Amino acid sequence: MSRFGLFTGAVVAVLMGTTVAAHHSGAMFDRTRKITVTGTVVQFQYVQPHSWIDVKGVGPDGKEKTWAFEAGAPIQMKMVGLTPDVLKAGDKITITGHPLRDGRSAAAFIELTLPNGKVYNTRPPAGYPGAPGFGPPPAAPARPATPPAN
Repeated sequence: MSRFGLFTGAVVAVLMGTTVAAHHSGAMFDRTRKITVTGTVVQFQYVQPHSWIDVKGVGPDGKEKTWAFEAGAPIQMKMVGLTPDVLKAGDKITITGHPLRDGRSAAAFIELTLPNGKVYNTRPPAGYPGAPGFGPPPAAPARPATPPAN
């Protein structure tokens, strides 16, 4: 096989691999609605590609059930301060999310509140590198008033 054929085959293999590993859509969540559940953490799965917070509590329909809240990747959760040492099974929380469109008891995590009033949400805290409002915007490089002499 020619070098071109090997190169083309390698490129196709890489592209197919990235398609398989592509991230899924969030279209299954109804972003026009929010649900809030107050209950007990069943488990906090701090895993790739998404963390999960399972909560047993009373949902908007008044019935007790277990809700699964899809959250960010561990690095995203760390950025907002929500790590495994903060949230443990048995903790009482109030959690809000965008529910699934099909009515199953799952949602996309928006925010949770601990009994002490501490709130965690999907936005990094002010002052965190990369967060909105972290420091002044970068200045444009200064340009000389006149071109340098050769």
